[in-house]
Order: sequence, then C-alpha cells, then structure tokens
Amino acid sequence: MSIKKVAILGAGCYRTHAAAGITNFARACTVAEQVHKPEIAMTHSTIIMGAELKYLAGIKDITVSDPVFDGKFTVIDDFAYEDVIKAHKSGNPESIMPKIRQKVKEVAKDLPKPPKGAIHFTHPKDIGLKVTTDDREAVKDADWIITWLPKGDMQKAIIEKHADVIKEGAIITHACTIPATKFQHIYDDLGLLKKKKVQISSYHPGAVPEMKGQVFISEGYASKETIDELMKIGKTARGEAFTLPAEMLGPVCDMCAALTAITYAGLLTYRESVMNVLHAPAGFTQMMAKESLEQVTALMNKVGIEHMEEHLNPGVFLGTADSMNFGAIGEVLPPVLKALEKRKK
Repeated sequence: MSIKKVAILGAGCYRTHAAAGITNFARACTVAEQVHKPEIAMTHSTIIMGAELKYLAGIKDITVSDPVFDGKFTVIDDFAYEDVIKAHKSGNPESIMPKIRQKVKEVAKDLPKPPKGAIHFTHPKDIGLKVTTDDREAVKDADWIITWLPKGDMQKAIIEKHADVIKEGAIITHACTIPATKFQHIYDDLGLLKKKKVQISSYHPGAVPEMKGQVFISEGYASKETIDELMKIGKTARGEAFTLPAEMLGPVCDMCAALTAITYAGLLTYRESVMNVLHAPAGFTQMMAKESLEQVTALMNKVGIEHMEEHLNPGVFLGTADSMNFGAIGEVLPPVLKALEKRKK
C-alpha cells in the first residue's frame, strides 16, 4: 500500500532522556544536516521520527496527537541548533550535552509530568508537522498509526476511544513501552483484526531515536507486503531497519537487551563449537542448551536475582566452563570467566 497519511500518538518528553545522562542528538543532527533544516537537530522521541518520515521518506501528511499540547508544552530555546550540530559533528557531543541536561532538570522541577507537561527544544509545527489533542482527528483516514503511549496496561483504554475511526487495512505500529504480542492482543480484543483487517507490527527505535538511526519491525501479525513496506521506509527514514519475531521485540529492544545479546552470542558460539568441533548432533546440542537456560532461569525465579551468588558461586565455572574454551566459544568465554572471577566467593 502507498502510505500518504501518518498519525503519531504521543509526543514524548525529554526529561527522562536527560535524567539517563547517556543520550545525545547524534541522529537528529545527522538528519538536520542532511535535509538542511537545523531545527531538526534537537527534535526527540516521535518528533525526530516524524521529521525523518517527512523529509527523508517523503510522507507529507503527518499529525502528532498528544494531550500535552493543551497543557504545559514547554520549548527550551536556550541552545542554538548550529552549536549542537557542531558539537556532534566534532565527535564530542559531551561538550554541550551536560548543559542541555542540566537545563532540562531545572525546568522539570516546576513542570508537571506528561500528559500535563512536556519538555522539547523544537515545536513540531516548526518542522512542518501538524499537532492536535484529539486522537480521533489524528487517526481518521491515516494509512499508518504510530503509537508512543504510556505503559502497557494503560494503552487499551486509550486505543478503544479512537478504534472505531481507524481506517480499514491501516498499519498500526508501536514505538515503545509494550510487548508486540500484547499490543496485537489489544486490537484483536477490540475486533479490529477481523473487522478492519488492520496490520499490526512495530516501529521501535530500540534506543532513544534522537541518538540512533535504527528501527525494529516485528513479524508474525502483519502481511509480508506490510513488513516489506515498513522495512523500505525504515531503511530510508531511520537509516537501518531490522525484522525480528514479535516475541523477541522486548528482549532485543528493552533494558534486558544487553543480557539477551550476551545470551544469544553464547548460544551461537556454543552451537558452532559443539556441533562443528565436537560433531555433536543438533538434537543433543539443543537439549543441553535448553537445560542450561531453563535451570538458570529456574534458579533466579526460586532465590531471586539479588541472591543468586548465595546459591551458585560464580567460581564453580572457573574449573568447568574453561574446559570448553575451544573453537568459537574461545571468542567469548575468556572475558566471561574474568567477570566470574571477580564475583567468586
């Protein structure tokens, strides 16, 4: 399908990004320079994604809906966009980011939290996006609805207020705070999968979108045509796009991503060593991997993550796992053993 109208539900607020202290505007500055529009340099959350869709993907009709536009939507204009771009281009964004974060923290003290207040550095209207506080107005006739809504248990109540005006066959994606599987269930429960054949996926940045140009498209619910369209737009607008099973979106994109990456790297290198060097059959290799993952998870559930060393001394692996230090496992095991050495009792 040809996407001509996009509705973005949720404008975001920079205070949480500032509080983290590790984010910057690297992606936003890149886009600003690329399209010769410096105002984009300090856009964040869904606003940078909207700017990318408008100026890189060529989608002209984009509306951002958020109750905050009737509240204390605060634009901090203390920083010149050109200075922010220059700092990021120099490879030293931290020459300016601490000042930005400090200003945000000062403003946040007297500002209500979303949806009554939000902190931005550029008004969405200044980069050509439409704004409204009416989700129904935003989603009506929209070919694609991108949600950036509060935590998962609040989303159904928000969605059901505009569900009846969603266009038949519309693509609906989420960008944060809810598993793709649970997101799909909301629209299934509302009968929109059958009644309106809506296409459910994700357009998840996997990090704060003003910092990194990437997006994750979840498979399993939307048609191949929809996934292909989202991938094409994602690569154009965000720079990099990845597909992944809907069930894996949270483990790949949320705070557990670091653990998932370590676990996945371990699985792949374990598989290569055990099957290619020891020539163990796939069934046996998988059985042993499954036992490892299931039993460690069971231990965590039983004793609690904060007490694991009391029940399984990290030092036990120093005389066992090291015997498997060959083949592909040799790439990852040595630093793991060093980390365990520091924690042994």
